[in-house]
Amino acid sequence: MHRVNDRSRFAFGLPGELVLLAHKPRGGHYAINTDTVVAAAEVGELVLGERVTLTGTRRSNFRVRLDDETPTGLSWLDEVLHQLRRKIRSSTGSVSLASWFHARNGVFGNYRTRLVEHGALRAERRSLLGIRYHRYFPEERQREQLLDQVRAVVDHERAVDNRTALLAALIHGSGLQWGLGLDRAQRRALRALVRGEALGEAVDPLVTHAGAALAAAGGGGSDGGGGGDGGGG
Repeated sequence: MHRVNDRSRFAFGLPGELVLLAHKPRGGHYAINTDTVVAAAEVGELVLGERVTLTGTRRSNFRVRLDDETPTGLSWLDEVLHQLRRKIRSSTGSVSLASWFHARNGVFGNYRTRLVEHGALRAERRSLLGIRYHRYFPEERQREQLLDQVRAVVDHERAVDNRTALLAALIHGSGLQWGLGLDRAQRRALRALVRGEALGEAVDPLVTHAGAALAAAGGGGSDGGGGGDGGGG
């Protein structure tokens, strides 16, 4: 695999990036399938680390094949690898992508807590009708820097690499492009990237296939609108 910017500069890699982008500047998060897209991002991060491969050609038969159990050196990702290893069927050396998603219920909240601890999100304690809850706000500078990277890719101002190809696929698959305010041309460019168009030689074919699989499994990537309010959480 072409190792082009495969190590994220952002805490918690693709899952952390998706959680940060999913939060609205004024608090709360967009109405996407949060746990599914973060679980998909975990698989994407393992693909970048050459620990797993996505197989299959349809949503009904996408599988995650474990290729390498060697620790990654990142404690949070090694925990993901450990959890995945527990789900692997010995007969196939793989697990269905749908089963992995089901096993990761609550994962969005786990990463949200980590981002609060690392200063990428801010939690405000509030009360409504006597019920206490937290409302989460993204650290504006970090979120804008990440969003600028996405815009640069879809505006053809920056070359696509393995990591940005998967980030684009996850955004498209979740439907998050609507909440991020991408215009029609940018959404069209995003969709083209997921289809493997104009990716360039820096993107490995295994990443291209993984991106298409994760986008298809995300369940929110139509061009018919979206990006509603995910509530106060």
